[in-house]
Amino acid sequence: MTAGNTKKLPSYIGGIFAIIAGIFFITMPELSSGVIGILFGVVLFVAGITEVIGYIISIKQFREENYGKAAGAEIVLVYSIILMALGVFFILNPEIVLQLLSTIVGIFFLIDGIVKLRQEVFLFTKKDIYSWVLLVMAILLIVAGSVLLANAFKGTTKIIVFSGISFVISGLETIIFGLFKRKEIKTRKD
Repeated sequence: MTAGNTKKLPSYIGGIFAIIAGIFFITMPELSSGVIGILFGVVLFVAGITEVIGYIISIKQFREENYGKAAGAEIVLVYSIILMALGVFFILNPEIVLQLLSTIVGIFFLIDGIVKLRQEVFLFTKKDIYSWVLLVMAILLIVAGSVLLANAFKGTTKIIVFSGISFVISGLETIIFGLFKRKEIKTRKD
């Protein structure tokens, strides 16, 4: 594995983990409701860790390429630390997630979508199919977060399934974004 592939490994792991959790939520919503607090906490914690690692790699890469500081990267770092803290809190208090499921998951996807939209806007230079897919997926996450915050679903099972779909979208976007960014870096070096 090359150094470029190793740098994006944390994002791929976070993306794959989100997809697996999403599929679990979609296929087994009743079973998920029993362990959703812990699972959601673990997903948040892993997402936070991968974002912190991504932040460190991005800052290092910006310095190596003489770009100075990454514009707005501190927002991603704060977001990552909040995700990890929430993850630990939900792992330790899983019953709270079920009580506030729609609000918690809605806020998570709304913020996740906004952060990813910000990343895509900064990298939206090629305007090729990957750029459009990433942009649409970020908007879908913002819409998913808004729908969950509006509590459009009545019943825990529907919220769990919708959350699962949103996790799959988030995971796919993370993986596609990692591949797209790697392709951009490779193209720039050629």
